[in-house]
Amino acid sequence: MKIINTCDTIKTLFADGFDIRTWRKYANGISKELPAKCENDAKEYDFEKNVLPVLNKALQADKIDLVSDSFQSVTATLQENLSKLFDKEPDINIILYLGLCNGAGWATTLDGQDTVLLGVEKIIELDWGDETNMCALILHEIGHLWHKHNGNLHIPEFTKRRKGIAQLYCEGVAMVCEHILCGDDDFYHQDKNGWLDWCYKNENEIKREYLHRLDAGKSVQDFFGDWCSYNGHSDVGYFLGCRFVHFLMKTHSLKEIANMKYRSLNKAFAEFANTVIEPLAIEDYHKCANIWNMLAQPLADTWKAEIASGTRLVFVYKINGEFIGEGALVLHTDDPDYTIPDKRVYVSRLIVKKEYRNLCIGSEILAFLIRKAKESGYTEMTIGVDKDNTAALHLYRKYGFTEVLFDGKDEDGEYYKLMKVCH
Repeated sequence: MKIINTCDTIKTLFADGFDIRTWRKYANGISKELPAKCENDAKEYDFEKNVLPVLNKALQADKIDLVSDSFQSVTATLQENLSKLFDKEPDINIILYLGLCNGAGWATTLDGQDTVLLGVEKIIELDWGDETNMCALILHEIGHLWHKHNGNLHIPEFTKRRKGIAQLYCEGVAMVCEHILCGDDDFYHQDKNGWLDWCYKNENEIKREYLHRLDAGKSVQDFFGDWCSYNGHSDVGYFLGCRFVHFLMKTHSLKEIANMKYRSLNKAFAEFANTVIEPLAIEDYHKCANIWNMLAQPLADTWKAEIASGTRLVFVYKINGEFIGEGALVLHTDDPDYTIPDKRVYVSRLIVKKEYRNLCIGSEILAFLIRKAKESGYTEMTIGVDKDNTAALHLYRKYGFTEVLFDGKDEDGEYYKLMKVCH
């Protein structure tokens, strides 16, 4: 792996502002292919209006030094992260350079060598010059190169639908790779001003709208790029792509996903887009009977009344309209065993139909319940678990629940009471 930082050269050559002839010589010094590559990529832009102002605003020594320092710090320890995904050090070049607004990150090939190009001007424009964002940029582009070497990175894009599926798929795989490398499944450098919370809260709407645009043959560009937005939020497609790949990972390894073809991806996305977690409507209550197996009628009537009043919140997991599982939150109860203080919510139910178990659906429902509790202002969650239910205990402890009470008794024997602090 070769690391190239051209920031000192940038400061020297462009101390008096940007000049295209000087830039061509500079880019040619990095690679004879680079000038034409960048100019061809940027030819659809209005250079004077859209590119030159960004370049001149970025050509300030203090801003360039900040980006350079972050780059040096991140790349110094990069190999430690790469070992989580690569069997050996990848043969790639990572170059911090001045582009023509070609992108903050660009996984490409120069002189036959896999290369990650990091555009100083875009990094400065987007305020991504700190170490956290620098690391995310590098790992994401390396994720694209991992995909290239382990599967099917390039899908022919001769229709808008194919282009929309391909872009979502490729960015999704890169996002999952980035999460593996940085060790955080919820890290998105786009997450500012509640971006990620908004994405999770509106996930059902986002994926249905994306599918609608694919079906209608419309562009999905609003979901990608800092210059575009969907409902006022940029780069929503990166979140959606990552969620799509996680959906695929229920039944496939990441390498299998990396080799999937368009036809399989197109079919899988339609299923993913029609897989939702949403509040249970009272009129659908009895449709859940086959999941609940069924509650005794007096208790079922009580639950139905609690759902109607909002005391018990039930969220159902559906695939193409079929009820697959559900999770329930109790906001308050008169049961002395489950007295709930202010700001604590009780998880009263988490179940998945037998034929759909071991597909991480229970994990997905639990993660949803945790987000819903935090979103509603609750700071603690409590759940009772049979002490012999090792699978459930493993799941809850994985999500941060800890034992707070033992030796409680119910009609079946002993159980644990577990609690999670919702940060």
